Amino acid sequence: MVGSNTKIFFCPRFHVNFYHSYRGDTPDERGFGKDIRVIRSILDSLDELSKDGIEVKCAWDFDNAFTLGHILPSFAPDIIERIKMRVIAGVDEIELMSWNNGLLTAHTPEELRYALSWAINAPDGSGVLQTFGSYVPIARPQECMFTGSHIDIYRSVGIEAISLYYSAIPFNAIGSFISELEARKRYNPLTLKNPTTGASIRLIPAINQGDLAEYYFSAARMLKAIRAEQLHETFRCAHGLDAEGDPERDIEMGIEGDSGGIAQPVDMLVVLDIDADDSFWAGFLPGFSRRFVPSFGGLYSLISSIARLPFVGFERPWEYIKTHPDRGEIVIGQDMADGAFDGYSSWSEKYENYEIWSIIAEARSQWQSAKSIVAVRNGESVLRSATSPKTETYWLDELSELDPSLARLAHEAIKERLRALSTTHFGLAVPVMNVTRLEIARETANRSLELAKAFYTAVKHKYGVVNAISNLPCIKEPQELRGPELPQAAHPESRVRIQDSSPHSPHLTLSVSSKGRIRLASGSYTVHINEPWVEYNHKILGSRKIDVISGAERYELHGIIPLRPMRVAIEWSRTATMLSADLVCFELHVQYPSTPHRCYDHKKARTLGRTWDDRWRQLAPFEIVAFENLPCSTIIHVWKEDFSNVISHYSLDYAGYGRNRFLADINNHLTPKWLAVSDGARGILVAQASQSFSSYAFCPLRQDLRCGVQCVSMFPFGALWGPQYRYPAAVTGLGRRAAILTAEHLHSSAPSWEGKTLDARLLIALYEGNEPQRSLLAEVHECLL
Repeated sequence: MVGSNTKIFFCPRFHVNFYHSYRGDTPDERGFGKDIRVIRSILDSLDELSKDGIEVKCAWDFDNAFTLGHILPSFAPDIIERIKMRVIAGVDEIELMSWNNGLLTAHTPEELRYALSWAINAPDGSGVLQTFGSYVPIARPQECMFTGSHIDIYRSVGIEAISLYYSAIPFNAIGSFISELEARKRYNPLTLKNPTTGASIRLIPAINQGDLAEYYFSAARMLKAIRAEQLHETFRCAHGLDAEGDPERDIEMGIEGDSGGIAQPVDMLVVLDIDADDSFWAGFLPGFSRRFVPSFGGLYSLISSIARLPFVGFERPWEYIKTHPDRGEIVIGQDMADGAFDGYSSWSEKYENYEIWSIIAEARSQWQSAKSIVAVRNGESVLRSATSPKTETYWLDELSELDPSLARLAHEAIKERLRALSTTHFGLAVPVMNVTRLEIARETANRSLELAKAFYTAVKHKYGVVNAISNLPCIKEPQELRGPELPQAAHPESRVRIQDSSPHSPHLTLSVSSKGRIRLASGSYTVHINEPWVEYNHKILGSRKIDVISGAERYELHGIIPLRPMRVAIEWSRTATMLSADLVCFELHVQYPSTPHRCYDHKKARTLGRTWDDRWRQLAPFEIVAFENLPCSTIIHVWKEDFSNVISHYSLDYAGYGRNRFLADINNHLTPKWLAVSDGARGILVAQASQSFSSYAFCPLRQDLRCGVQCVSMFPFGALWGPQYRYPAAVTGLGRRAAILTAEHLHSSAPSWEGKTLDARLLIALYEGNEPQRSLLAEVHECLL
């Protein structure tokens, strides 16, 4: 029988991180006690299955700084020993996460190299090689955070493959960004390619428990459906067609490289990747009901229900991909993460995210300035190590030879900054973080800043002031980073127009209506900036009592948003100042009032140690309508410069892959500086210019195609909400419904802004063409410095 020797291999992968944004640091159910309990139950289940003659080969990945380096050795060393014995026996494999369970896409190249290399061998002895004696070169990034510009860095530390979610539910990484994958690609390694650099790395798609729910909550039913696709694709190949009906192109060859006219079916690998503390592994159901829904009755029940299928085997991902080729190539330009809306909403739109990030950004400035002084004083070799992204991992080694005491201080500074960059310090908890965790996040970020300042002070004391520092790329003394006061250009009372010549676009004009709507125009391209609005208590509330002051040098606007029936209001102001023929500066102030805490989940509040007003749903302090009434066929391109200083773009073409006509919160573009969107002929660039209040993902987008035309808006410093995405991989929709009903992260971040203040500054430019011109970017960078 054709295909009788072909298998579908199943592998449970346990993602281990005891450091949570939802829970604290106590060894009970309100802390990491649940992790210990569930993982012990996992290991007990695996032992029981082994006694039953079922050897389940599994994969594990860990954070090092918190879990392997501290919590497990102190509170559950038996877990380490039991997993180690399985690894030594060749049953399980250890994959990599990152040393700090870090927000890796927001790391600089230097930070990323340390985070990845220390996951293997760490200065504190917490590396997986030091703990378990072996590992495989597969990385499962925390929260599936990955960006294409990092491929070369992953490869440089020996990582040969990454694993990300391709799912049917809103706990996804790549499912929205590519065409639907047929079974042979979805359950096999692929080649992930960076469209900007051409670099590539192997990708292992993974699923989660929501994908089991898609098949009526049955893993056996899912595997039988995959088997049917496996054999169906073989049949099509045997008749000269591929799985999509195209001429044959992927027939498995025999030993001699000749198919002999008979198509061989393709093996498949199903990686079920779930957090190791998830109640799924221990079982959601009481014992008497597990025979009806065995897949959700715990690991033992799940495996027992599928082990009897004759076409199912168990294999580790690394062993599988060593003997199976990639089955396709995909290109993704987005910065990926598995949060709400398949992006960074869950970690970037809360108020505390801005608070913590701004401290880390200042620590980076101090660090970079200190490195630059050392580089200038110690010659070309150290200069290259301090400024080249390819060699800066080894900068500390060279510094150790030059000055061991400085090197020790530098080592402590970067180690503490990596700890501050833990994803746990930014979410995934929404709408607010656990009160203890937020305290620790602030302490860690401030400690990283103190150490960076100490390093900078020590360097200045040793080497003095270095004038040549200004010649280094993107480097300024810390006190200079706030920049001089932005110049204010004179303009007529109702309209501003600067007559300087510009290579970027026709001259930029600025005007304001009596109702507070701002109009920017350059040639035929017009952009509107709406007055602030919020969604509160299920109502969209707009601005009232708007005053527009048009003086000799700038526009100034003031207004309020009343929150009825309460007698409180959001107070806001914004000023607009032309800087040149191309650039306008906006200074923003918004005061969100304190409101009574209502409608929150009381059980969740007990876990988080705090309450909130869940009536806050959306915040739009500065909505920029970049494009409206465009044909739906027009593809919008999103441009960004990331933390590796790589300029890249991706397309807002999600509607072509899933039934998504309204994308409420697009947040797949990490950038320390600027973001631009273009329809191919004209574009708008927005840069964050505040040093004391900033974000690594400051500007979520929204795309609306529901009325037969396309509208794309930008929301700097916004907190958006709306329906979660729909995915090509969906089968019944049950998984999506279950996730929306139960997932703790699928909630708005807006309540975190209650009682808080926004003070920020933006630079905006309009331009012609698709990509922002180099001359415009140079002008923006100069203003930012």
